[in-house]
Amino acid sequence: MKNKTNLSILLVFTMLFFNSCATNPVSGNPDFVTISEQQEISIGASYHEKIIAENKVLEDKELNDYIQNLGNEIARKSHRPNLKWTFTLIDSPIFNAFATPGGYVYMYRGMLNYFNSEAELVGVLGHEIGHITARHAVRGMSTAQITNLLLGIIQANIPGSQLTSNAFNLLNIAINRGYGRGYELEADQLGAEYLLINNYDPTAMAGFLKIMQQSDELERVIAESENREPNIGYHGIFSTHPDSAKRIEALKESRQSTEELKINKEKFLKRIDGSNYGTSPEEGYVKDSVFYHPVFAIRFNIDEEWIFKNYPDRLELTKGSDKIVMRADDLLKDDLDNGLTPKEFMKKGIRQSGFLSNNELINEEVFSFNNLSGYTHLYRNDTPIETYYRRFIVIFDTKTTDIKPKAWITSITMKDLANDSSAKSILASFKKMSESEIANSKGLKIKVVRFREGMSYESLAQSSPLGKFAKEKLQLLNGHYPNGQPSIGDLIKVVQ
Repeated sequence: MKNKTNLSILLVFTMLFFNSCATNPVSGNPDFVTISEQQEISIGASYHEKIIAENKVLEDKELNDYIQNLGNEIARKSHRPNLKWTFTLIDSPIFNAFATPGGYVYMYRGMLNYFNSEAELVGVLGHEIGHITARHAVRGMSTAQITNLLLGIIQANIPGSQLTSNAFNLLNIAINRGYGRGYELEADQLGAEYLLINNYDPTAMAGFLKIMQQSDELERVIAESENREPNIGYHGIFSTHPDSAKRIEALKESRQSTEELKINKEKFLKRIDGSNYGTSPEEGYVKDSVFYHPVFAIRFNIDEEWIFKNYPDRLELTKGSDKIVMRADDLLKDDLDNGLTPKEFMKKGIRQSGFLSNNELINEEVFSFNNLSGYTHLYRNDTPIETYYRRFIVIFDTKTTDIKPKAWITSITMKDLANDSSAKSILASFKKMSESEIANSKGLKIKVVRFREGMSYESLAQSSPLGKFAKEKLQLLNGHYPNGQPSIGDLIKVVQ
């Protein structure tokens, strides 16, 4: 029986070896892959539907057309020009880009804001195109599938008929972790080649490398000031090998043409003038230490000593180990018509949660401000190790038009009561936005201006809505962090 199993493994492996050798489009050498080009395209198309369903595509036709046309221009001169290339801008402040099989390239709006020339943008597009032309995802999935197949044969004693059943899971791993050092280095080289083929200066990629490194540096500074772990790391250009910049410089020097290489700095900056910065307006945004959410039509002040985070399902503010968490819950109109109050809503919710078994109510009171009714409870929890406090605040927003009435439920966890007053002050500023505020609610925007005599990052930061670290954020946005300065007449990006 054991010999029969071994023979099955050998037969399947032999069949796969002879049936799975394909010529790599980039190197021209044989690749051991278990996925045909048609399967690759099908996987990419299916995954594209999933990505579109789970993410918001940027609603800016001019910018989308620009990225698609620019990407097509680069891809047409790549090693796989005949793929149906698709370039998608995802409307998110995330600093990232990625590629999936079959010709699909994605870039987050948050990364787009940090380019300072078209050549830098083309470098990243070329890098992601390189992952596809060299079939990095397919090669990685094939290796993983063969490993899983052989394990499956050993365990189940049957040939692995579902050779591509885990394609999505394998693809997710590749995207989230990057493609590995060797593949990233190859994509670096291909990105530089595609820049040169299209007559762009490949050394412009070094400028974006600098911004990526500076972004990580500034994030570490901010994270340390906020007492949290830094969130760093785009997997792409130069991230895996210190010699990439030298290779690209050598590639430029070996170029035979005397035609001047393109940078297209002003052309690109004019393209992104007026684009969104940070979260999209409909997701809520912070401006001049005030949080606005035009969809809910609410606003409240943010104490700069508290660190604010806007998540899809909640709002969070932290100060040391203390935390404020805010969520919106729908209210039933029938309950409101029958006299439901914030006090009753609070007590019913607390009773049903089992919270009272371990916590002592030490205070409750009306919490109504700005023509909105609310109620609050303060609890103490004594454990053998420590004592901590939990305050709940419920604010009813029944003055809604296009959305259901809401109960804004806030949980405030504190090690002591030192921050209780400032937390309550933040919630006491909670109010409805005026009609003019809603009409003019456009979030934060990139504005491209010409650097003139008398300007400085210090003076620009004073009028910036970016709050703490405004100067450093503006410097980073323009590739000048930590001590650089633009020249008179240069175009620079500010945030308004």
